[in-house]
Amino acid sequence: MKKNEEILELLRKKGNELEIPSGLDPEWMRETLKEHERKQYFRKGRLYPALAAAASFCLVAGLSLHIYHLGLLTHQDPFGKADTENLESAITETTPIETILPETSPEEEQDLLDLPNVTYEEIYARLQESWQQEEEELSRGMAKMEYAEADLAAAQKQSSLEDSASENVFGQTNLQVAEVDEADRIKNDGRYLYQTARKQTKDQEGTAGPEKQGIQIIDTKDGLKETAFIEGFENLEEFYLWEDRIITIENKYYEAATPAQTAKKETAVEDLAICGLEPERVYHEITIYDIEDKANPKKLKTFTLQGSYESSRISKGYFYGISRFTASPGEGEKDYDAYIPKADGKHIKAENIYCPAYADGTSYLVLVSIDLSNPTDFTDTRAILSGSGTYYVSPQNIYLAEYQSVYQQEPQSEGLHQDTTRLLRFSYLKGRFYAQAQGEVPGRVDNSFSLDEYESNLRIATTVQEYQAKAVTDDRTEELLGYDYGEPKETNALYILGRNLAIKGKLEGLAEGEQIKSARFLGETGYLVTFRQTDPLFAIDLSDPEEPKLLGQLKVSGFSEYLHPYGEHTLLGLGVEADEETGREEGLKLSMFDLTDPKDLKEQSRLHLKDYNYTEALWDHHAVLIDPSQDLIAFEAEGSNRGTNRQDYLVYTYDQGAFTQKLKISTKREDHTWYRTRGTYIGQTLYLLTENGTVTAYNLTTGAKLAELNQ
Repeated sequence: MKKNEEILELLRKKGNELEIPSGLDPEWMRETLKEHERKQYFRKGRLYPALAAAASFCLVAGLSLHIYHLGLLTHQDPFGKADTENLESAITETTPIETILPETSPEEEQDLLDLPNVTYEEIYARLQESWQQEEEELSRGMAKMEYAEADLAAAQKQSSLEDSASENVFGQTNLQVAEVDEADRIKNDGRYLYQTARKQTKDQEGTAGPEKQGIQIIDTKDGLKETAFIEGFENLEEFYLWEDRIITIENKYYEAATPAQTAKKETAVEDLAICGLEPERVYHEITIYDIEDKANPKKLKTFTLQGSYESSRISKGYFYGISRFTASPGEGEKDYDAYIPKADGKHIKAENIYCPAYADGTSYLVLVSIDLSNPTDFTDTRAILSGSGTYYVSPQNIYLAEYQSVYQQEPQSEGLHQDTTRLLRFSYLKGRFYAQAQGEVPGRVDNSFSLDEYESNLRIATTVQEYQAKAVTDDRTEELLGYDYGEPKETNALYILGRNLAIKGKLEGLAEGEQIKSARFLGETGYLVTFRQTDPLFAIDLSDPEEPKLLGQLKVSGFSEYLHPYGEHTLLGLGVEADEETGREEGLKLSMFDLTDPKDLKEQSRLHLKDYNYTEALWDHHAVLIDPSQDLIAFEAEGSNRGTNRQDYLVYTYDQGAFTQKLKISTKREDHTWYRTRGTYIGQTLYLLTENGTVTAYNLTTGAKLAELNQ
């Protein structure tokens, strides 16, 4: 304690001898805080108190780190056993004056560092931007190294494919962003398989009854056997597997309470509820189960949210959910239930509701988080007055992209007008959300793969519609009646935005008359597929965020709806073949693009699946079982030709520049019922999981059926 007092006294003494830098002058800091308040960079009432705390925290932390680097403080006891004899000379000789604290009393330090409404996480989020800028160059180098290491690892695994069974490799959910888990209908932990299933029930006479819906848990050791079936669901959407826990998400709706609502229910109100047309009645549940004992799952907690489920992720032990709630007038201002969303029966606090200046709709996007290691309450809740849109989640940020057509904007003047996508960025840390920035780009995004975060920048690909608005007047009175939009001009663009979501760089005017069908960002290169009659694949250099450049393009027939990196310098495309003259679709296709020279792109190989015209994988990337390290591409496909219907699970490899069909397994049912089938693998065994609860195991090399679990 005495040593601490000596250090503080010495700091005060040196501080009194120095002139306070203008950047630390109290009056200057007060004016800076006022300016932040006027600009409203962060929403009023939440982070302004953090600015003062952050400033003091930075000063104290900076000085402490400086002293630590001089060797006067230890890592284990940073404010303890310092060498005060050497401290004075160290400060005098090597310390810049900007790091010396002006004299403050212990009470003032305590007040600044212990504000009741500020958490360490908020300070961390506020400072994170500055830290990120300092590490930008380092991140660039590390990213390149990671890509190189990933390619090397893929090559090593490829060369040892025959030994994969002994390594106990297994299929995992196809994710857009590494380490940010996504919900799905099937999961695999290397021994147990999990799937959403709809099982047909029967009475004692064997007559078919209603389906029961739930999560099926299957043990693959020594054959196939169901260890448990978690039931009691009505409309199970998807689920997660996290450690020894299952997290389910289910859309539901309240029972009708009035004759009018009862009448609506009798006319397919369930479908309306799911679509969000009955917002005041829709809700959803997030339920967490402990499955440490796979034969006896235990329900731990059910969280309830008003509104319909939109999307979610799991990152670093926290569940992050996005849902939509639509407000209604209700019985007036005091009827909070009608226009304020609830989380677990509690209205979201007004201070946690964000209303952008441009918001003019009646629906909220609701963000919630749950600590999965201790799921007792929501960790945080936020509501944003905004419509539905596209959601992209990086390891640090959640981006909400809401499309606005020209017709919604109602131009008030002649001239060029474009449709736009409004963007919001929320950072997240340990279950807490922080509103960080908002912005806007021309055009609309295709899906979440049109967005990508890289080195603190957001890259976003859009299809842009432009209109030349002309005034329409009354021929007799010349009164302005409105504006005629005329025929739109459609082009494509790529924008790069900074952390404040201001546009830093752009590449516009790509492929006039076409629209983006798929996108993929790989390090400092972006790849876009557009389509009208043919499929141009564009390669774009993104190494300079302020000046993205078109490197090359390749035109082939058809288009790719989904792109996936496959080994070193190759990109897999899954899509549709089409007539080059008319654009008429002619079945599915697989393409492998050679990216060795982005200025000279090549279609290395193409496989036309003319017997199939549909696969769920065209719009849901989870439906693709893909593992380049195991040379595995698989999905279910359907087709119809001259009265013959096909439904098969297809498995391909890619070797020596060509696709090879490894397996074709019929999933068509003799009873003509239709269920979706997903595939996964463990070692050299392929497992097909069908929605009715049937699971079948096949040898991936020979195709021989190994085991089957029927329902």
